[in-house]
Amino acid sequence: MALGGTGSFWLVGGEKEQKLVVQKDDVSVPAFAGGISTMASRIRGSVFELPKIVNDNAGPGKVDAVSFTTAARLNVGYSPQDGDFGELLSALSEGSLHVPLDASVSAIEVRSGHWLTSGFEALPAGRYGLRQPSLRSVDTAALENRPETIKLGNGLVVFLSPPKWSEPKGTDLRSEEEIRQSVERWLSRSKEVLSLPGGAGSMEPAELLRLLADRAISDEEKADLASIAGHLSKRSELADILPVILGRDPAFRGRLAAFEESERTRLRTELEERLLRETEVERARLAALRTEVADAEAKLATFSHREALLRSETEKHEETLRSLLVSAAEGIRSESSREAAAIRDEVARLRDDMAQIATAVPAAAEPVAPVPVAAEQSEGPIPAAPPLASDEQRQKTLDALAVATGLTLSEMAAVVATATDVVPVVLGPDSAAAAVDIATAFAGNDAAVVFCDPTKISLTDLLNDEHSGLREAIDKAKERPEALFAAALCSITSGPCEYWLPQIIAMRRVGRLPRNLALVASAGVDGLRVPIPDSTLRHLFPLKPSKAPRPGSAKFEGLWPMTNLDQERVREAVDVLAGRELEGAAMQAVARALARTPSWMQLSDAVMVFLRQAKWLAATVAGDEHEYDEYFINIEG
Repeated sequence: MALGGTGSFWLVGGEKEQKLVVQKDDVSVPAFAGGISTMASRIRGSVFELPKIVNDNAGPGKVDAVSFTTAARLNVGYSPQDGDFGELLSALSEGSLHVPLDASVSAIEVRSGHWLTSGFEALPAGRYGLRQPSLRSVDTAALENRPETIKLGNGLVVFLSPPKWSEPKGTDLRSEEEIRQSVERWLSRSKEVLSLPGGAGSMEPAELLRLLADRAISDEEKADLASIAGHLSKRSELADILPVILGRDPAFRGRLAAFEESERTRLRTELEERLLRETEVERARLAALRTEVADAEAKLATFSHREALLRSETEKHEETLRSLLVSAAEGIRSESSREAAAIRDEVARLRDDMAQIATAVPAAAEPVAPVPVAAEQSEGPIPAAPPLASDEQRQKTLDALAVATGLTLSEMAAVVATATDVVPVVLGPDSAAAAVDIATAFAGNDAAVVFCDPTKISLTDLLNDEHSGLREAIDKAKERPEALFAAALCSITSGPCEYWLPQIIAMRRVGRLPRNLALVASAGVDGLRVPIPDSTLRHLFPLKPSKAPRPGSAKFEGLWPMTNLDQERVREAVDVLAGRELEGAAMQAVARALARTPSWMQLSDAVMVFLRQAKWLAATVAGDEHEYDEYFINIEG
């Protein structure tokens, strides 16, 4: 609140009683006065008049019998309306700064955020001026708090809450151009020192600097140099001038040389110590590596010795097995010869008896029934066993099967390698025909073809199916263990295969069923299907044709020989699988299966098929989803 005639601002409160008498009916309430009345009440007085600094439209009023409990005078500062601090500083320097207030202000803003709280004085006629003539170093303060203020239109700033000022700090309030001129002037004078005329060049540098300081620099210039020291230190020319001046001093040069020598000594010592530490560390590491190499060499020698012993023992066992097999074969051959001789003797005796009966009874009342003749004298020749196919014939058969089934050569090689261990399953439409083609290409007419349905829920049901020929295929596989016999299990999802398929796999593994009985299955996509549990899925090797099959089938060229596991090919398979993301047991299983592929097949060409099988087994064991689930588990309709 501005009091008429005093030029001060007050914050009052606790108004107890008031009565306002307005002298003019058309007097409007000033906008600023209304805002002030919400924070500060009126004080008791006779007649007051709002000055024009508040509102030009303010009119006179009269208050009768007003009393207050609190009244505090507010601090008032001044800041230029248009932000022209240059003109304000010029007026302050000249003592002609006009502040439109009768009372004195407590602070003047001379630069954005910099206030004068001291160092200025109020002059007559509302003028203000600086107490010091120079603007090089003026003590200014900044607001450390954020007081509530009201800035009036004439530049007055009313602090509604007490301001908190920082400690005064010397500030160069000159213009940027004046500061730049001062810096350039001092740089020019510094450069002149380097080329002083006359005999000044032979003087000692320290004496020359003292001469310059005492005679060439006045107190005023020293103050000017102190005020621009910060600006001068940022100029790159100073870094070129000072070393030249100081370089003329022998004492300084000596100290500089001593410092350089001490630094070289220190750096040399640090480098030697660092090299010594690194050498010790490397020596220790080398000793550890030598120890590890010695241990590895000892282990390698032990492994080599064990390998030699194992190879020797293996050769002995193989020789023993060969001798046992030869003796067993000789025993079976001799036993067969004895049985054949006994049968021939029996047949001869029967002929003699029949001849005697015929001579003793010339005319028989009834015809005598013919005596059964031994198998060796039965009518008609005995059908010859199918021969074994050569490598060329088997390779030709695989090429034909790849065309007929839509599988690749690598996938067909995987079928040959795993059909006696797990059950390869051809997926998709016409998969039953593909399974039949594979089985007949391996075993010809001796191949069994089993069509699964809901009525076949056990192995006995499969063996009793006379049309499938499974029992005959098993018997022939027992007779010829060196050849491969096959059975096609068509549409295994048409019946509950979990009741008999694991049983067949387990019995074949322990030898209750012939190990040379290859199983090939199919899984269609239509018709009534039965889901297969996870315990049975791990026995399957699913293969999905990548291209459409062509009409026709592969021609039977002969029985396929039962392949033995070649250890050299196993090691080659392990080298191919090195670096793959396979665990130890999984890698061994994949390596053995990969080693059983035909000898003309490159292992690197077929490895991806077995890696897909490894992912399939991992998914079934973990219960994760797989793209082939729609054929075995997620069966809709």
